[in-house]
Amino acid sequence: MVSINEINNFLGNKDIAVIGASRNKNKFGFIVFNALKEKQYNVFPVNPGIEEINGIKCYPDVQSLPKHIVSAVFITKPEVTEMVVAKLCELGNIQNLWFQQGSESNTAIETAKKYGKNVITGECILMFIKSSNFPHNFHKFVKKVFGKHPK
Repeated sequence: MVSINEINNFLGNKDIAVIGASRNKNKFGFIVFNALKEKQYNVFPVNPGIEEINGIKCYPDVQSLPKHIVSAVFITKPEVTEMVVAKLCELGNIQNLWFQQGSESNTAIETAKKYGKNVITGECILMFIKSSNFPHNFHKFVKKVFGKHPK
C-alpha cells in the first residue's frame, strides 16, 4: 500500500507530465489534465497524436519533455506504460510515477521500482487533487472507513 508521504512527494512537484493526455473532454486523459491545471499545476501533456490541448503545447514523447520535470502521471494502456517507463528509466530525470488505475502493469511497476522511482499505484489522483467533488470525496471517505486510505 502506498503511503501518504509518497503521494505528497509526488504532488509537491508543481510541474507534472500527463502521459496519455487527451483533447476529448470525456476521456480521463483530459479530466486529469484539466484537474491538475485547475489546481494550479503546470501540466505538460504527452500524446504523439496531438500538438496542443487548450492552448498548452503537447509533447510527442517523454524524450521531448523539459528536463526539470520530475513527476509524471500515466493514463495509458499497460503496454504503452511499460514502453514509456523503460524510456523514462533510461532518461533518469523523472523520479515520481503515478500509475492511474488501468494503466499499470506488474512489469512497469517492477521496472520503475528497480530504478528507485517513487511509484504510486492503486490510487486515483483525483482523490488527492479534487477531494471536494463527488464521486472522489465519497471514494476517499469509503477508503478511510475501511482502512484502505494511504496513511
